[in-house]
Amino acid sequence: MRTKWSDKMSNEKRHMIFVFGSFFCGALLLCFFATFQKTAIGAPLVIKGYFVPFVFGGISGGIIGFYISKIKEYNFVLQERVNTLESFLSICSSCKKIRKPNSDPKQMDSWVPIESYISAKTSSQFSHGICPECMKKLYGDILNNDD
Repeated sequence: MRTKWSDKMSNEKRHMIFVFGSFFCGALLLCFFATFQKTAIGAPLVIKGYFVPFVFGGISGGIIGFYISKIKEYNFVLQERVNTLESFLSICSSCKKIRKPNSDPKQMDSWVPIESYISAKTSSQFSHGICPECMKKLYGDILNNDD
């Protein structure tokens, strides 16, 4: 599989190239509109008259490019996080262990506790307790004797 040349660069370098590209696009766009305006009113086209549109267009384009790049970065991170638990999971109806994706369901090491699976895929941590229904089912005779 061929890789793009941009895949070999760091995210910071890719981000800076995008912002500089946006700076020059904004600058050129505002210079184009300044030219259009000057020709419409019949003003002379002189190089000195393009300094302010170039600077302000560049700054505007750079700011917009910066935020677009940040949004793309956050979107990628969030999409990656959503994909970690989005797939269809096989779960044992008795012990609630989850079968690892693409593993043999007949092998014991293919099944992992749900806590281990979710902890490995996300930053979640577990603490254990017992709900009232299970408390009654498991310890009902002890609870009834305390009354």
